[in-house]
Amino acid sequence: MTAIPRGPDNDLMLGEFTDRETLRFVRDFAHPPQTVWQTLVDKAQYKTWLWECTRFEARLDGQFRFDISGQIWEGRIREFEPERRLDLGGHIRFELFASEGGCRLIFTLKRPPTGWSPMALAGYQAWLGRLTRLIAKAPREETEAWASDLWEGMFPVYERLLRRHVSGGAKIVWRLHFDDNAAALTAESAAQLDELVAMPETRSELNVVVDGFGDDSCSQDESLKLCRSRVDNACAHLRGRGIAAERIAVSYVLGNYHPLVSRETQAGRAFNRRIELRPTY
Repeated sequence: MTAIPRGPDNDLMLGEFTDRETLRFVRDFAHPPQTVWQTLVDKAQYKTWLWECTRFEARLDGQFRFDISGQIWEGRIREFEPERRLDLGGHIRFELFASEGGCRLIFTLKRPPTGWSPMALAGYQAWLGRLTRLIAKAPREETEAWASDLWEGMFPVYERLLRRHVSGGAKIVWRLHFDDNAAALTAESAAQLDELVAMPETRSELNVVVDGFGDDSCSQDESLKLCRSRVDNACAHLRGRGIAAERIAVSYVLGNYHPLVSRETQAGRAFNRRIELRPTY
């Protein structure tokens, strides 16, 4: 049998679109299936590598509940076959296969109702890296520093993959930038919104998802309010250009969180102060 990559080599393996609705990750481990399985059914371990898990009934039709940066995702387990298969709500599926000297994990994602997000897909790349390191018992601090660096590097990679495999080459994310501690749309931001509205697909069939992030000289609570005002202004502009309110969804409003680039310079902080709009391809 040909040797398969294990451990940190997993980091180099990008997710692959099997169709526009499905993304699959493959990860190989120098551990038996039961070792990996335990990380998939243990509520406490989910917090270490994926999200805060407040409920997990490890059985068929059992309930699960995750807190993802303040948003709740909950549902029931659709498939449960110990050490082989686990399906969470039809959206996330884990499959384990024994291999020589270890096992292979196939991690499958289905397109969420809010469409594909390059930020989220880069997150999955980093979260699976956390899983690799959790199983290898790597130091937590070292793992978190690594995951942050990987997330920043993978964001543009998944943006390109989405353009190639999902949007037919169309732009994936519109980023509007703001002055420090200001919520008003700049002329450039308004022009970008008008460009989004003018897309034939946006006019006819696509919804728009809005996320807000900040990097302002204020407290986190103040940044959340500021971010919300920026999101509200962007949504009002879309409605004013004819996009129905029910076709605009606000996803995350996170304030001074999730910088795209280093916060050590004024230019970097200006780039991080942004609203991101995604058509739901």
